[in-house]
Amino acid sequence: MLFDNITIRLLGSDDFPAEAKQQAATDLTAAAADGALSIAIDEPVHLDQAARAHDLVDRGTRSRILLAVPD
Repeated sequence: MLFDNITIRLLGSDDFPAEAKQQAATDLTAAAADGALSIAIDEPVHLDQAARAHDLVDRGTRSRILLAVPD
């Protein structure tokens, strides 16, 4: 992207009217209640197997990989 002369424009929550923000909050709350916002999570990988977790990510897993950190 550095050499492609690309412009990235970001919108913050201040850029939207209060009604749009309220509607978005309502829609997101309903989607969460319906289970539409779930994220697939694999079994946690122990911290001493961090290299294995990295391999799972490199292979393109669609699930989230969590590292289990002992107490």
